[in-house]
Amino acid sequence: MVSISRRDLLRGLGAAFGALLTGKSLTRRASAEEGAKAGTFRFVHLTDIHVQPELKAAEGMAACLKHVAQLNPAPDFILTGGDLVMDALEQDVQRTTLLFKLFTRVLQDNTSLPVHHCIGNHDVFGWGKKHGVTPETPGYGKKMFCEVFGYEKTYYTFDHKGWRFFLLDSVQPSEKLLYEGGLDPEQWEWLEEQLQKKPAGMPGIIVSHIPFVTVTVLPDAVQDSQFRIGAGSLCTGAQKLSLLLSQHNVRLAISGHIHMVDEVEYRGVKYVCDGAVSGRWWKGANKGFPEGYGVFDLSPDGSVKYQYVTYGWQAAQT
Repeated sequence: MVSISRRDLLRGLGAAFGALLTGKSLTRRASAEEGAKAGTFRFVHLTDIHVQPELKAAEGMAACLKHVAQLNPAPDFILTGGDLVMDALEQDVQRTTLLFKLFTRVLQDNTSLPVHHCIGNHDVFGWGKKHGVTPETPGYGKKMFCEVFGYEKTYYTFDHKGWRFFLLDSVQPSEKLLYEGGLDPEQWEWLEEQLQKKPAGMPGIIVSHIPFVTVTVLPDAVQDSQFRIGAGSLCTGAQKLSLLLSQHNVRLAISGHIHMVDEVEYRGVKYVCDGAVSGRWWKGANKGFPEGYGVFDLSPDGSVKYQYVTYGWQAAQT
């Protein structure tokens, strides 16, 4: 197993020494240590799968899930980070239905873990309005995604072992583009309300497909002596979001979309832009970043360990 990892931040040492000085019994300290260990858990983040009948993509997705099944310790669940299929934006209803059926079949055949899905731009049906698709076509837009996975909305929360997860919809319509990154006003209001409701001592995690904060887009951003980042590459509202997260004990923000890997520490929040299960859309590594997925180990004290893990896939076409 090949991995790209970062050192953990050393946290909680002061609290540990303080406990030793309190004179509590060894039994109580042991009990606390057991409780902390019990509250530690792992999950995996599989993003930009881009499953399709071509390029052996379904076999690659299955290989990734089988690799996840061999992890030790085992993850508690899977987060998918969007762009599950390739491609709903500009396809007809028959092709899009086939893609989502393929995705769900491969998932069901290769994992028994709980799965929480985040929507990506390629999971939105018909915004390209090709092949006769119109807003009146059944499943148009984000409806098909919600119908396939049984969601009322494309953004939601869930709790797991003392952490709260916020899965966001970062794909918004655009007058000039097929889509742009960001949150609509209703979702901003919802997020602010949900963060206010979260217990102050409970650490939080934000998951979006399109990143709010990442350095992966910077190397190609200078064009004609101008600094330009496309609206489809990065979410608007990054300053607003970063301030909001820093005020509400959010420790981690995970994204995908760029098919590259980085970590940024900003205002006390770790932003991870994760690499793609599909690499360069099932045609090998993307700019040196091979096919892989993220492994996250979380502790009750709010500390996070991340590593990007490859699963040995050999592309059918490069």
